[in-house]
This record gives sequence, structure tokens and C-alpha cells, in this order.
Amino acid sequence: LQQNLSLSIHGKYRVATENTIFAMPETKIGLFPDVGGTWWIPRLKLYRDRQRKGVVGGVGNYLALTGARLKGDDLIYAGIATHFIPSERLNELKLALIDATNNSTQSLGDCVAGVLMSFHDEKVNVDLDKAFLSKNRKEIDQAFDGKQSVEDIVSTLESVKSDSQFAKTTLDTLKQMSPTSLKVTLEALIRGSKVQSIEEALDMEYRMSQAFMRKGSDFYEGIRAALIDKCGEPQWNPSSLEGVTNGFVDKFFDDLGDRELCLRGGSSKL
Repeated sequence: LQQNLSLSIHGKYRVATENTIFAMPETKIGLFPDVGGTWWIPRLKLYRDRQRKGVVGGVGNYLALTGARLKGDDLIYAGIATHFIPSERLNELKLALIDATNNSTQSLGDCVAGVLMSFHDEKVNVDLDKAFLSKNRKEIDQAFDGKQSVEDIVSTLESVKSDSQFAKTTLDTLKQMSPTSLKVTLEALIRGSKVQSIEEALDMEYRMSQAFMRKGSDFYEGIRAALIDKCGEPQWNPSSLEGVTNGFVDKFFDDLGDRELCLRGGSSKL
């Protein structure tokens, strides 16, 4: 799911249907949302907030840490998808795009935009008020917006769980995730919100990826439990949030010296 998303999220047009499923499940396998995730997630502009400067809220942090699965209506609400088109019309859309690009004198981007808007069917097929994110937005922001530690998020959810099914479910979900991944991911999103370019974010993610490849990393354990033994019972190390110190998290962002990716500097070794 994440790799398909990672290729498309940086594009100008992103189409969802009633069959679209979105998720970033990396924290459940001991990794982090990569391929530019630390760039776009902190900058997520929700549908109804697009005209309000600086409004981001807690949705990005929520999605990155919990790996929540979203459908088409939520993707429109979150601004992750730009257009909603019923799946039964996809072939018709393809033919219309081919026809438009063959016959139009407009630039490709202008041509595509017009065709997509003619198929965009949000009012008929999407009720944003019923979208999961919309219904739970207040609690998502309360728990995830602006938090500087995963412990703060958990504490907020614990404080309201007696009156909130959302809080109970989210706490249960977070308990399944790698404590290391949770803390490193949140720190990466905080740092990612401050970088000046996607190249800088990718340089940071490369450092993180190398740290996650170290022997004994939770990534190996997460893959074992999810894909090899398929037991669904990873043995995380450290096993608790308390065991993941700030110093331990910082090591995931250490400079790699002559092994740096250097996309930002324009001298990538790839």
C-alpha cells in the first residue's frame, strides 16, 4: 500500500474510487513512512482547511503512527486524493484522457485537469461528513496535533478512553506497533516539518533507513512476524515506549559521513 502511495502522492493529480484503500503500515513492521513521507505528511492540507493558511492538524501524525486504513471519502477529506471517480467509469476516463491528449492544443497538465474535473463525482459519491476522519477529527486533533512525544499522545488518549471508542481503539492499535518506530516516526515528522525541500527530507530518510537496517533492528523482527512466520506477534526491542530513549532515537538521524545520500547538495552518490 505504502509503495503505491509513495509513487503517486507527489504527483499533481491523484484519483480515488470507492474501491481505493490507503494505509501506511510501516510502524507495524518496525519501519517508518518513507519515500518522502517525512515531507508530505507534515504538510497535509485537509479538504476543508485548504484555504486556511497553516492549518494542518493531527491527521498526518495519526495516519503515520497508527497505519489507519482509509477509503476514497477519507482520501478526499484528507487531501490525499484530488479527484473521486467511480470505478465503473475508469475505462471511460482512460479513453477520454487519450482522446484529449491527442487532440488538444493545451499543455498536458491543463488538458488532464479538464478531463478529470469532468469525471470528478464527489457530490454524488462522497459524503465528507460521514468520512471516518471527519467524524473523528476533533479527537484526532486533540490527541495528535502538535504533540512532541508519543507518550503525550498516549496520555491524551488514556485521559478520554472511558468516553471514547476512538481513543480505546487507537490505544489498542498503538500498542501493536514497534515502540522504536513510533518514536522515530514522530521525531522524523517533527524534523520533516522544518526542512526546506523534499531533497532534504529524502537525505534524512536515507539516514533513518540505514539505521533501521542495523542488525537486531525492529524492522527484521517486524518482517519476520508479518511475512515470514506470519504469527503476528513481533517481539519488539525495546518492548516499551519508556525503553526507547531520546538518545536512542537521535541515532537514527546521525550523519553518515561519506555515505550520505547528498540529494540536497546536488551530488548524490546514486
